[in-house]
Amino acid sequence: MKLASLKNNSRDGTLYVVSKDLKTCISATNICATMQNAMDDWANIKPKLEIIYDDLNAGKLDSVIFDQSATESPLPRAYQWADGSAYVNHVVLVRRARGAEVPDSFWHDPLMYQGGSDKFIGSHDDIEVADEAFGIDFEAEIAVITGDVPMAATPDEAAKEIRLFMLVNDVSLRGLIPAELAKGFGFFQSKPSSAFSPVAVTPDELEEVYKDGRVKLPLLSTLNGTLFGKPNAGVDM
Repeated sequence: MKLASLKNNSRDGTLYVVSKDLKTCISATNICATMQNAMDDWANIKPKLEIIYDDLNAGKLDSVIFDQSATESPLPRAYQWADGSAYVNHVVLVRRARGAEVPDSFWHDPLMYQGGSDKFIGSHDDIEVADEAFGIDFEAEIAVITGDVPMAATPDEAAKEIRLFMLVNDVSLRGLIPAELAKGFGFFQSKPSSAFSPVAVTPDELEEVYKDGRVKLPLLSTLNGTLFGKPNAGVDM
């Protein structure tokens, strides 16, 4: 199933069900108004949304064209946003660039920070920066929306709580990071709002490429239309 939040001049947008081919969509407001509403009652809401998804793909519903530029982030704001560095090669390159060593623990105990989640950015929205000298940069990542992950959960228990997958551009201000980390208290100004893919998809949409808690596909990034990177999302942690 594929879900999106379309802009409606509110903080949370309107929840839409999107066709498998990403060409059409239909409002889900007869079931729930927003993605957060769906998350709050997922066990009951998900089966109802799946019926709409099946009917939409079968051409049984009066749908509209899906305009990706009209989307918010699938979850426009969240109660928590935690970002982990599980692709260690990226960590090695970034730390090398600022003259920092990479401890052996980074290969089995990922870096993790809690970032701002009060306002995420839509996939086609401008990413604003006060000054280019801050060194704005992009990072392609895979994101998940989870249910309530229990305290001290095992990896398998945590994986069972994954409800939706998204892509995310984790924005960084490289010029601010060294001084901020030197304070010994983590990211704040150097990690502004992140931008997310137009849709979020349920794990079954990934079929056999989602295995052992990993999405085993290349993650493509382009810069001004030119291929920038395509690391395999299924390696490292």
